[in-house]
Amino acid sequence: MPLIGRVEEFKELHEYYTTRAKNPLKKKQSIIAISCKLIRVFYAILKKGIKYNAEKLVNDIKRPELQAA
Repeated sequence: MPLIGRVEEFKELHEYYTTRAKNPLKKKQSIIAISCKLIRVFYAILKKGIKYNAEKLVNDIKRPELQAA
C-alpha cells in the first residue's frame, strides 16, 4: 500500500484498475493485482538482468481512449 501512495507509476496503475469502465476492481483487488505485477517485474529484473523501466510498466495498460486517437 505504501508503494501505491509514493510511486507515481503504481499510483497510476491503481487509478486505472479501480476506475476503468469495463470490469473495475475494488481497492483490495487492485492492490493484489499490482502486487502480482510487482513480483513479475522483480522476477524479470533478476532473471534477465534488465533495468527497471517505469514507462514499460505503464505502457501495457490497454486504454481505449488512447487507442482511438
